[in-house]
Amino acid sequence: MTLLGTISAWRAKVEAPRPDGRRTLGGDPTRRLLLVSLVLACLAVTLVTIAVANGPQMSITDEPVHAGYLYDIAHFKVPYKGELTPKEIRYEWYCHDLQAATGSADCTGFDASTFQTTSQIYTFGDPPVYYFITGMLDRAISPLIPGAHNFITIGRDLGALWLFAAMLVLYLAARRFRVGWPYALAAAALLPLCPGVLASTSQITSDAPAALCGALGLYALARILIDKNMGLVVPILATAFATGTKVLNGLPLLVVAGVAFFLALGVLYRERDDRAAWRDAIRPLAVSVAIAVTFLVVFKGWAKFQDGRGVANWVNPNLANGDPLTGSRAGDLLSNTFGTFRNLTTQYYLPDSINGETVSIWATLLCVVLVGAPLAVMTASRARSWGWALGVATFAGIASVALAVEAQVYLENHEYFLDVSGRYGLAFLPWAIICLAVVAGRRRLLKSSFAFVSLGLIVMLLAETHLLTLGPALVGNAKYLVG
Repeated sequence: MTLLGTISAWRAKVEAPRPDGRRTLGGDPTRRLLLVSLVLACLAVTLVTIAVANGPQMSITDEPVHAGYLYDIAHFKVPYKGELTPKEIRYEWYCHDLQAATGSADCTGFDASTFQTTSQIYTFGDPPVYYFITGMLDRAISPLIPGAHNFITIGRDLGALWLFAAMLVLYLAARRFRVGWPYALAAAALLPLCPGVLASTSQITSDAPAALCGALGLYALARILIDKNMGLVVPILATAFATGTKVLNGLPLLVVAGVAFFLALGVLYRERDDRAAWRDAIRPLAVSVAIAVTFLVVFKGWAKFQDGRGVANWVNPNLANGDPLTGSRAGDLLSNTFGTFRNLTTQYYLPDSINGETVSIWATLLCVVLVGAPLAVMTASRARSWGWALGVATFAGIASVALAVEAQVYLENHEYFLDVSGRYGLAFLPWAIICLAVVAGRRRLLKSSFAFVSLGLIVMLLAETHLLTLGPALVGNAKYLVG
């Protein structure tokens, strides 16, 4: 079905009742979905808890200050400009940083008067949704764990919930995109095997919900392209939630808005003399506008709220990340337009204790496969079909990450990033995986799909448990971190 056919049939029902009378949930038989959920939950909990237990040191992706934000929110306090990191977090930071203890165990040698006393919660500008959900759960669970000083460890373990939610929504989105359930299961299982996704969901960081936000964007896109559903509630809620976790996490929904906008333009251009077509164009246009307005309200609303709080004339201590513009401004700002593709899965941070050359090799193989996935699904689909639109949207989304980051840095301090970190593109990994699943399903590559996922699972588990790493990774992770 062409995109114009999608627009003209937007009033159709989402699904016809199953002829066998079986109960369904999310479009799948209830029993199957429960079984799939159990498998995905076991994968998420296993991979995250092992990563947390065997990788105790703090992440250099600003984890200590993210933990400070989490601690504040858990105690009903919103961080502000210039606020110092809480003493409890500095204590746990000291323990984890030196790998002297993990979780609920105490460590010795901490001096509250000297260790990181000037550290500030400079991540206060991030919207609060991730911190509120994780912080409230952390504070509720921590007292139930034996010992003390386990706030950071519990917060990390809660990443398993974010990972499971991302995997489940990805599965449901794949089913909406007419991917057979075994292929959809393989796609969902592949998500945590991306080292960047595992890293973000086993640490305290606002990147933890990125994969879930990307999957929500996919689900909203499937409602438009496959279900012909132009309702506003789901896109608005998904956009508010995603942008409320981190501004960049809302980018997949903006891509959905772009798809809806071009659908409306297509109708107006191809059928401009038909009044009914004009009416059909109103719905996708409304979806596009609703997403854009919601994004701006959340983004600008939170920024306005935080700008008026804290130390006057505050200077961010973490601004030394960019490079000054030299020569052509356009050339500098556009220099990384397609850089996210080469770093999509290979730029990540996992602690040295659970990282290794095996993970690095696997991440590189993933990059080769996933970067080509959008073009593969476009090639395997008719022009202007939903598969073609999915490939174009995925390609555009990954390319837009660098542009969005460069624009944000330029507007804040008139600098640019020489190398935009691949972790900023985490939200689009589910999109690339869906493209791969669609192609695999059409070519009936079920054995190959499960073999590929099984290989990744074996590699990641062996590395996490220290059974096979082939030594430390040869490429230093420090160069991956920009911002």
